[in-house]
Amino acid sequence: MNNNYLTIKFGGDGNIKVDTLTEFLEIYKELIYSVNNQLGYFVDDLIIEVSPPENGSFKIKISPKYEKMLLKSFETIVVSTLAGLLLYYLTKPKEDNTLKEIKSLLEKQNVEPEIINNVYNFYQNTGAEQKIKQSFIIVNEDENITDLKIDKNDKEIINIPKSQFANLINREEQIEIENEPKKDIIRDEALLIVKTIHFEGNAKWVFIFRGYPIKASIKDPNFIIKLNNEAFRKGDTFKVILARNRTYDEDLQTYIVDQNSYVIEQVFEHISKTDNQNKLDLK
Repeated sequence: MNNNYLTIKFGGDGNIKVDTLTEFLEIYKELIYSVNNQLGYFVDDLIIEVSPPENGSFKIKISPKYEKMLLKSFETIVVSTLAGLLLYYLTKPKEDNTLKEIKSLLEKQNVEPEIINNVYNFYQNTGAEQKIKQSFIIVNEDENITDLKIDKNDKEIINIPKSQFANLINREEQIEIENEPKKDIIRDEALLIVKTIHFEGNAKWVFIFRGYPIKASIKDPNFIIKLNNEAFRKGDTFKVILARNRTYDEDLQTYIVDQNSYVIEQVFEHISKTDNQNKLDLK
């Protein structure tokens, strides 16, 4: 008997939807082939066998098709790497962990160093995270399933009650929101169309930005020095670095820009609406 397999058990009364079984198996087949491909082998090099479901559980057995052509431990590496991917998905505290952080997480689960390196490379480059997430979405939508257990060679690696499925599905969004600063400053290159000009004191100019009117102060000292050398008209265009403050709204779960905070930090180019020959040189 092949000693490299995963046993997957859906908790409940043993009755599961056909779509749940087929879609779940399809995702795990894709994960296995993805690992296989990253190891440098082809789809035809791998044999995947699934035992008939029994009381809500079934085995996924993995073996090489050409024993003499492949490493003796080939199927062990595939199964162990897939198990490592699952463990990492369940235990990672944040997005974009470094190899050192992943190593620390998986060493606590007694994962071998070679497998840890595989997990890091595959997780970053194969879309494994989304596939694992989708597998939890599938089982969460089946009302007959009460929990999910996965064993590797009869050693339990996952035992999750259905009450935790939603947290695992939505965790990435929650982590992203938690890691976002509550306030920050956006700076980017922008094209502004002049609507109202003010030369007095610190009065703000009015521009059209992405179809909307904004008021912005100009803090570029080079531009201010050369103001007397250039004629400005309504409809002229500025190419600038535009900064503005934004604050995260907890209720709306999105950032809101402070409309009073627009600042032009640098003017790269002034394009006159009527006289492109008399362009202010700001280089």
